[in-house]
Amino acid sequence: MRNFLTLILCLVYVGAVAQIRLVPKAVLDSIANPRTVESALVVESRVVDFGRIAESDRVERSVEIKNVGSVAMAYRTTTSCRCLTATSGVVRAGQSAKVVLSLSGKGYPGPFSHRVTLYAADMAIPTAVIGVKGYVVADSDHRGDYPYACGALLLRQPSVKIDCNTTERIACMNGSNRAVTVTKDSLLSSENIEVYTEPKTLQAGEEGDLVVVLRGEKQQKMKLYIVGEYAPSKREIKIE
Repeated sequence: MRNFLTLILCLVYVGAVAQIRLVPKAVLDSIANPRTVESALVVESRVVDFGRIAESDRVERSVEIKNVGSVAMAYRTTTSCRCLTATSGVVRAGQSAKVVLSLSGKGYPGPFSHRVTLYAADMAIPTAVIGVKGYVVADSDHRGDYPYACGALLLRQPSVKIDCNTTERIACMNGSNRAVTVTKDSLLSSENIEVYTEPKTLQAGEEGDLVVVLRGEKQQKMKLYIVGEYAPSKREIKIE
């Protein structure tokens, strides 16, 4: 019996392996280092180093290209990340132009490595690939990530969708310069709703979660008002 089970397991494993398609190394290399063709457009630099930039910044750099041909040439660009854009245009014969690279660090902290691919005229194969590298320094102040305010408490969203016996969270931040502890206003809030933050006390500038708990059935027109130190006495969190 044991031998029979072993045989079955081996057959299942072999069948699963047979369904896995290995990507040839040549294909992987072509993705990492796409093939290019020569054209009248000459790129002066193949690597652009943005250096260290702040997460809240949008920074521009430029790369010079020259048309060494005898007729004007159009070019277009694509980028490997939506955080990076590059201009397209036309270069007259014998003239130079600048491809402007614009990079936003928002949401991309840490080191980065992107590519700008340049195509001459209507070529399907690129004429040059420009490497883009650098480091995004994370912002220490993330207030911009929390557009809604309940007094000192800044929220990612102003409402929460909740059902019976469920727990939901809203990302939050203490926008004041003092510690804040949040509870519900028991006079104005529905009885079977609880609210607190994790951590329980948010220090100045600290990020966390506003936790909303509904115990039991959801009633019509449920209400939730919070109170907290260094905040207006009553603030509403909308219940959907």
